[in-house]
Amino acid sequence: MDKIVRYLIIAFLIFFVVTQPDSAASIISKGIDGLESIGNGVSDFVTQTAL
Repeated sequence: MDKIVRYLIIAFLIFFVVTQPDSAASIISKGIDGLESIGNGVSDFVTQTAL
C-alpha cells in the first residue's frame, strides 16, 4: 500500500511538472524563498543573542 501511494504521488508530480511547468517552477521558487527567509531569521536571531 505504501509503495502504491508513493508511486501515485510521484506520477502526479511528474504530470504536474510536464503539464504546467510555469506553475511548478513558481511553487519551487516560493518554497526556496521561504527557506531562505527562515534561514535569515534564524541567523539574525543567533547573531542577536550571541552579542
